[in-house]
Parts: sequence; structure tokens; C-alpha cells
Amino acid sequence: MKRILWMGLVAAVVAAQCGMAQTGKVGTFDRPSIVVAFYRSPQWLAVVQEKKTEMQQAKAANDQKKVDELNKWGGDSQELAHRQLAGEAPIDNILEMMKPMLATVEAQAHVASIVAEVPGADKTAATVDVTDLLLDQLQADAQTRQIVDQLRKTKPDLSGFHD
Repeated sequence: MKRILWMGLVAAVVAAQCGMAQTGKVGTFDRPSIVVAFYRSPQWLAVVQEKKTEMQQAKAANDQKKVDELNKWGGDSQELAHRQLAGEAPIDNILEMMKPMLATVEAQAHVASIVAEVPGADKTAATVDVTDLLLDQLQADAQTRQIVDQLRKTKPDLSGFHD
């Protein structure tokens, strides 16, 4: 009986150490790729559709204040997306909407956390590129993946940007 308990304890320690080693890795992603994929995703489309419905309702109710608010939201959202793609604005809104997806990818890739690639970061750190897994979670279609591939080939210099 003691031998079985001892073997169980050894197995638990080994499993814990393996788990600790795996959680020491960090998942990284190509920021512009995720910005493009997010704004072309079904998740973002659902948000836009909701706003369009609100707009139709506001127009039907002759609620000019609401129409103006929604028009401002549309312009501001488009401007933010452009700034995020250029690396001039944080992507907090995207990461917030992607929280459940990030947790799924962390488990798939066996990483402790996921962060955007940082130019000039420590190359000795244990990292795993999870961009493709995130694209899967965003349900990126073939055209989006083609755009992302092109972006990655002509990667802009975002060395001065920090999320």
C-alpha cells in the first residue's frame, strides 16, 4: 500500500513539474494580423449589426440624438481600427472581446498567457506564436488569411509602440 501511495506521490510531483514547465511559456501573436482578423470577424460583425438595428429603430422613432450618437460611434470605431492597425492605439477593446478565445488558445498552446509580439523583446524567453490559433478562434476566412499573410510579409516597424 505504501508503495502505491509513494508512486502516486511521485507521479503527482512529476505532473506538477511538467505543468509548471509548460506554463512558463508565453504565447505571442502578430498584432496587425489580429486587428485585421478581429474587424473582419463574425464577432465584430454581430456588434455592427446590432448598431445598424439600433440605427433603424432610432430613425423610425425620429430620435435624432440617437442617430447622431450611432453615427459618431461608427466614425470613432473606424478611426480606432485604423489607428490600431497602424500601431498608434492600444487594442484593449479587441482583447476584451477575445477573452474567452484567449483562454481557449492558452489551453491549446499550453502557455501561461498571451501577449502581442514586441519588437526587440528578449529572444531567449520561451514563447510560442499563437497567431494562427487566434485566427481560428476569430473564424478568419480565406480572404482574411490572405490579407494577414500579406501583412506579415510586409511587417511595419512598430518598435516604438507598447500595448
